[in-house]
Amino acid sequence: MFVSALLSRVIPPDSLRRRLIAIRLAESAGKGVFISGSVVYFTLHVGLSAGQVGLGLTAAGFSGLVSSVVFGMLADRVSRRRLLCVLFLTLAAGFGLYSLVDSAAAFFALVMCVGFVEYGTSPTMSALMGTLVPPGERVQLKAMMRTVFNIGFSLGIGGAAVAALSPGLLIAIPLTTAVLMVVAAVLVTRLPAGERKAIPSGLKRFAAVRDLPFLGVIGVSAVLASHMTIVLVTLPLWALSRTSVPHFVVPLLLIFNTAFVILFQVRVSKGAETVAGASSTARRSGYWLAGACLLIALTAVTGNVVVVTAAIVAAVILLSTAEIMQSASAWGLGFGLAPEHAQGEYLGAFDLHVITQNIAGPAVLTGVVVALGPWGWLVIVAVVLVAATVITPAARHSERRLAVDTSVNSR
Repeated sequence: MFVSALLSRVIPPDSLRRRLIAIRLAESAGKGVFISGSVVYFTLHVGLSAGQVGLGLTAAGFSGLVSSVVFGMLADRVSRRRLLCVLFLTLAAGFGLYSLVDSAAAFFALVMCVGFVEYGTSPTMSALMGTLVPPGERVQLKAMMRTVFNIGFSLGIGGAAVAALSPGLLIAIPLTTAVLMVVAAVLVTRLPAGERKAIPSGLKRFAAVRDLPFLGVIGVSAVLASHMTIVLVTLPLWALSRTSVPHFVVPLLLIFNTAFVILFQVRVSKGAETVAGASSTARRSGYWLAGACLLIALTAVTGNVVVVTAAIVAAVILLSTAEIMQSASAWGLGFGLAPEHAQGEYLGAFDLHVITQNIAGPAVLTGVVVALGPWGWLVIVAVVLVAATVITPAARHSERRLAVDTSVNSR
């Protein structure tokens, strides 16, 4: 009964949405295999140091600051279906080439190229979906796709764990990912081409990153997306170094978070289909995030194992709630504030709130907490509450700017 209810939430009744879901499943499983197994593969099979692997993956993240916008712009000017297919096939080739890497220099060169291409798939996929799915249904479909992503990613982690059992199987990590990228590319060819809106004459290049009100929404959303860094990095480090929580509990927190997203992402996304609804959802996500950080700060005042463990688990529940609400709001704001003729570019620019958090979040948030202890968590609370307060007026301002620009371009 439970499984059938879950499947009904993530498997749409029509063939178009099922194909989009299948693409997401193949992509996420491939990423799950590679991301979870990459450190093991590159250190044990290739012979790189952990520092070299970390530096390479960080450099790949920086490439997303450029490629997300560039490929988004390209998606507005060429066939989005063809571009997405080419991107997946290029990724397949890149992941396959990882099996031939035998030096740090080759690793750095390839990881930068793969990262550059990889960050282009999200805006291209979102832009293609925008041409195939009515506006009122996009957020719900994105919620389904994120749920499926977590399922596929978890399956990928399991595959990587099996490959890590034997040195001879490690080569399967990049090769399996490559095969799954090919599967995603083949599935893309079964989608309709979709119709793009004509680009108005005289439109400036890089319009999204010139749009200051839109950039303001991206910046505030980056703060509200702190939940991802806290769950993955800051909270585990805090729990291990500053609390009496048993160490075996820490990895279970991420498993719980993943299950929570799978179960509730679709349900919570209702109401975020419009800019007003999405900004309201974003504001409330900030309150949940601030509450979680406050609860974590309070773990410093007691050494009771049971109390601290309960507080940490409760904080993860709050963080997970903030995560699914903020994710839904990001889809609603991204689609709602993107001009129809420049969806790829604007959606690619909106992805910068996640890319920025991935790059800067671990260093900034962990640095604040390490330096200030529980007071660091209170600083985060204050910043998050400010972001929650300004997200709605920022979104309204950007929406008014969009309405003016649309009126001018339609003349």
